Amino acid sequence: MLSKKRNEQMMPYQAYQLYQIERPESRAEIRRADEQLGRMAESVTALRERIAQAATVRTRSLRGLRRQPATAPRRTART
Repeated sequence: MLSKKRNEQMMPYQAYQLYQIERPESRAEIRRADEQLGRMAESVTALRERIAQAATVRTRSLRGLRRQPATAPRRTART
């Protein structure tokens, strides 16, 4: 049953996470975290742009295929 209470123990890593959240950060730590977030955002943006560029190239190539006539000239056997 979901209503029963489970006996849960805090894992050591969770205790360390709580410690990290509660302790004040120095200016250097804040600056380093901001730089890391900036680099991550730059990487995500570059990846998004590469995906968008690949999608655009693929879409343009498919559009080119659609512009061809629906029926191609047939080869006839020479008699």
